[in-house]
Amino acid sequence: MTRIDDPVPRSDDGACVAYRWPVEHRESFKTLQSPPEKSFLEVFEGRRSTRQLGYASLDTILSALHFALSARFRKEGDALNRSQRPSLSAGALHPISVMLFTDSRVLRLDTDAFALEQLVFPEDARDAWVSRCRRVLPDANGTFLVLVADMARPEAAYVNSESLVWRDAGAMLQTLALTAELFGLGFCPLGILGNDVVSVLPSSGQLLAVGSAVVGVPAQSVGSSS
Repeated sequence: MTRIDDPVPRSDDGACVAYRWPVEHRESFKTLQSPPEKSFLEVFEGRRSTRQLGYASLDTILSALHFALSARFRKEGDALNRSQRPSLSAGALHPISVMLFTDSRVLRLDTDAFALEQLVFPEDARDAWVSRCRRVLPDANGTFLVLVADMARPEAAYVNSESLVWRDAGAMLQTLALTAELFGLGFCPLGILGNDVVSVLPSSGQLLAVGSAVVGVPAQSVGSSS
């Protein structure tokens, strides 16, 4: 097996130029739904990977994602925009964006600006990715998510930062799974990373696909869980 070198914090933050997403249209969030009142124990014990899904409203999905991913605290005057959020992240960098694939659009959630971005993305590539996801989970008629890390910030803060980003991705998936349960949504990670998606984006050399999932309304007959 290939050895992965330990990450090492840099003595000073390096230069960081954030990736410029190919945004076609941008709109601020409309009214978001408040999270339901459930105990942590109820959410923790109720979480299951649901493989039979129907479409959930985009408003509900965005409400859940925003609750899971938005910053609760930001470090003022910080060049790398460090923040505190529900999910673990090395150095409080939170470099991972969530892309959403519907049948007609490719979207990105910008939790920093409380906005939803519609991305310029080839229709054939979008359809190919959705089809691939459906081959993995044929009964999941939900919204497909791809986790994409902008490596600029991790690499500015650490030498050998990639393992930290993989850890962040796992923590984010668990946070999303628990939040989906809170909002009454079904959620299931997929065993594909999303390299197909990143390869289509322009000037994507600093991006890393780190996971994918599907979210929707749980069907009456729930598939096997993990």
